[in-house]
Amino acid sequence: MKFSSFLPTAALAAALAVAGTAQADDTVTNVNLGGNGDGTLSAHFGVTHTEAGSFIDTFNFSPTSGSWFVDSSLVQIGFQPSSDIDFHWAEINGHAMTLTPNGVFEYGWMINEPILGPLVLTVYGTVAGLGGGASASFAGTINISPIPEPGTYGMLLGGLGMLAWMSRRKFSIALKSA
Repeated sequence: MKFSSFLPTAALAAALAVAGTAQADDTVTNVNLGGNGDGTLSAHFGVTHTEAGSFIDTFNFSPTSGSWFVDSSLVQIGFQPSSDIDFHWAEINGHAMTLTPNGVFEYGWMINEPILGPLVLTVYGTVAGLGGGASASFAGTINISPIPEPGTYGMLLGGLGMLAWMSRRKFSIALKSA
C-alpha cells in the first residue's frame, strides 16, 4: 500500500471512530470578572448539558492580563443517574484543579495558585445517559487577586530598613544622653 493512499484511509477511519462515540455538547463561554473595589475580581460560571457523552467546556475570563493568585471551585450534584456528570480533569492555564472521586456529589478546587493571565478554565468530563428531556449541569466560582510587582516588595523592604535605622539611631542617642 502506498503512503499517499494510506493517509485518506486513515483519516476516514479516524472520522468514523469519532462519529461512533457519544459526544455531549461542548461549550465555550466568556465570563466577565467583577471588581470588589480592592483589586480582587470574582465571578460565577456554569453550564447545562442536554446530551449524553464526553465534553470539553471552556471558560474564558476577562479582564485578566497580569499575574494573579487564583482560587476556584466546581460543583455538581447528580442524584439521578440521568443527571450525573463525572469530572475527569479541570485546569486553569495548565494548572490542575483537585477533584473528588466520581459519585453522586462531585467537586473540585484550586487555592491560591499563582497564574499568569489571561485565564482559561477547561473542564473535561462525561455526562451520564440523559433521556426524556433530562439535563445535567455544574457550576463554579473564581476569585482572583493581583500578585504584587517585585518593585512593591523592594519598596516595602526599603521602608522597613529605614524604620529600623531610625529606631536604632534614636535608641543610640537615648543611650548616649543617659
